[in-house]
This record gives sequence, C-alpha cells and structure tokens, in this order.
Amino acid sequence: MNKINLLFVLCFVVLSNLFAQEEASKLTYKFYGFVRTDFCYDSRQSAAANEGLFHLYPLDIKLDAAGNDLNALPNSGFYAFNTRFGVNIAGLKAFDADVSALAEGDFAGYSGSSTLLRIRRAFMTMKWENSALLIGQEWHPMFGGVIPNVLSLNTGAPFNPFNRSPQINYNYKVDKVSFTGAAIWQFQYVSAGPNGKSMLYQRNANMPELYAGVDYKYKGLSFGTFADYLTLQPRSQSIIDNKTYKVNEQLGSFSFGAYAGYSHNLLSIKAKSILGENLSGATLLGGFGITKKDEITGEQEYTNFRHSSSWLNITYGKKYQGGLFAGYTKNLGSQDALISPDVYGEGMNMNELYRLCGTFSYNIPKFSIGLEYEFTTAVYGVGDRNLSNGLFNETRNVQGNRILGVICYSF
Repeated sequence: MNKINLLFVLCFVVLSNLFAQEEASKLTYKFYGFVRTDFCYDSRQSAAANEGLFHLYPLDIKLDAAGNDLNALPNSGFYAFNTRFGVNIAGLKAFDADVSALAEGDFAGYSGSSTLLRIRRAFMTMKWENSALLIGQEWHPMFGGVIPNVLSLNTGAPFNPFNRSPQINYNYKVDKVSFTGAAIWQFQYVSAGPNGKSMLYQRNANMPELYAGVDYKYKGLSFGTFADYLTLQPRSQSIIDNKTYKVNEQLGSFSFGAYAGYSHNLLSIKAKSILGENLSGATLLGGFGITKKDEITGEQEYTNFRHSSSWLNITYGKKYQGGLFAGYTKNLGSQDALISPDVYGEGMNMNELYRLCGTFSYNIPKFSIGLEYEFTTAVYGVGDRNLSNGLFNETRNVQGNRILGVICYSF
C-alpha cells in the first residue's frame, strides 16, 4: 500500500471514529426489567410450556391397565427463570424520523433441564409525526389492543393470542384512529402440521402472515378490529409405495377479531373475541385436516378448523387489586368434510374449553406480590371423530385447578 493510500485509510478511520463517537454521545440508554419468582400447583397433569409454568389446559383422562387415570397426578413447581431485563436505546435521527431500538430477554429458553438466555423482543422503530415503522421481533399485533391483567405467564392464553414474531409493522394515526399493517414471519411460536410444530410450514410457503387492523382510543375508551391471513405449506413431498413424490400443498387461513376496553379511576374492563382458522401458532386452539388425496402422488388438500375464542377481564384497585378473568373457546368444526381422522393443530381433540380465574395482588412502586386461582374445564371428545364436521358426538369434561403465587421486584 503506497503512502497516499495509507494516509487516506488512516484519515477515513479517524473521521469515522470521531463521527461514531459524536453520534454515540447523542444516544440515551434506559435499562429496565424485574426479578420474579413463581410458585404453581396443578391438581392434574396439564398441557403447558416453560417447564409447566406456562399453563394452557388440563390433559384428557388416560387410563392404565387397572383403570387408573395417569393424568390425575397433582404437581407443583418453583421458578425464577421468568426474571427479565431489557434496554431502550434512543437519540438517533434518520430520514426525518426519531429512531429507537429495544432489546429484551429472559431465562426461559431450555436445553434439557437448564434455563438459557433467550430473546423476547428485539426491534428498531422509526417514528414520524403521525406514523411509525417497526422492524424486528415484537408481539404479534393480535396479542395487543387490550391484554388480560392476570398474574400467570400465559397472559390469558389459550383464549388470548400469545405470540412474538419477526415482523415489519407500519402504523399510521389520524386523530384518535390508527391503522396498522404488518407482514409477519414465524420463529419461536410456530404452527402445527404433519411433522409437529415447525416454522418450515410458513417458510416453505414463501409468504409472510398478513395483518391489518383499525384502532380507536379516546380517554378511557378503546375499540379495535383486525383481520389476519396465514399461508402454510404442510408438505413438500409424499411417499407412496416406497416412492417419493414432490407435492405442492398450500393452505390459506383467515382470522378476524374485535376488542373493547374501558378504564376509569380504579376500574378496568377489557374484552376480546376472535373467529380464527388454524391459529395454533398464536397459542390458541386450532388446526386443519385432510379433505382430498391423490392416490398416485399422495398430494393432499386441506381444510381449516374454525374456533371462536372470547374473554372478559375486570380488575379494580391499584395498591390492593382484585381481578376476574373468564375465557371461552368453541371448536366450530372443519369447513369441509374430512377423509381421515388425522388432524394437525393444538387442542384438536376438544369441542370446548373454558376458564374462570380470580386474582388478588398487593402493589407498591417497584414491588408486588400476588395470588391467583384458575379453574379450567376442557370438553374432550370421546370415541370417533365425525368426519362430516371434524367434531365429536360424545364428550366428557376434564377439570383442572391451578394455584399460582408470584413475587416481583421491578427496576
């Protein structure tokens, strides 16, 4: 390298470093998080995530050779991995927008019995006067609008959507009305299919999930409605008579929802309802089944199961706060008749699911302690599935009780 080129490189490095230091001096950092411990007791074995802390619903009766229910087994656990920390970074301007970033993690990732650091949210936001563009991993837009105020890590799931995904999210606000459009890709929360739960169903479909919503907020009132479209490719190949065939299978699923909220002084009332298709990736009940099959190549066509899911949450108080949550999900069956009892999804052996939950907590700045009781009933199918609609003609109720205690120090 000659002297002129060397001098140019040195000048470039020095100027770049000075510019970076100048820009960095404008940035602000705000750290936040909490240290939290949870104790939970379940009256029977349950469908759950995060080592049982993320509770969904009680498992169906499973009889042993002597007629004893193997799932009628109480269990309990004590956890601290829900401890969370994050940082907000602001102070940068680009394209006439205020640019900020957020990174948030906890210790709820798993490898065997060990807890691992995992990403919860990580995104950049560009804000203009009336609009904002978010790029990165954030809560699925269906999660928001109104959110149940409960102690449980499930935050109302599987009645309220629970999903954080990589996305491009654009919001435009006009007075008290805001419009949201988003393109979403699955990552940690994924759809169920022939090979279990996997993000490959959406990835191979080569199409992001599309979301559109409208929200209205005025003082203590809020209303919203939204629509969502998900495209999956359940399989890319099939095996018939020991021969492998490439297949082109795709399934599109529509979902619609609405919410309302009201808050005044110490009172808060929230509600949300969703009519959804194949929403297992949103930690809701849902899935799909098979309607046609090519006898030569094995290529299949599919139909969505439709589920109606609604919840109501009422809380009162601040320092001493009590709350009531009620959730109900109804399996409305398959859109078309099935040719096989094989179905893919979450909770597909249920006709109904409902929950009542009571919460009480003591809250002071930076510290809270609370107790919560959940009573969940799953209405499981008995016998064969009715192929005309995917439902069960006979059912039985399986009930589960959960007691949860939480103590949390925020910073």
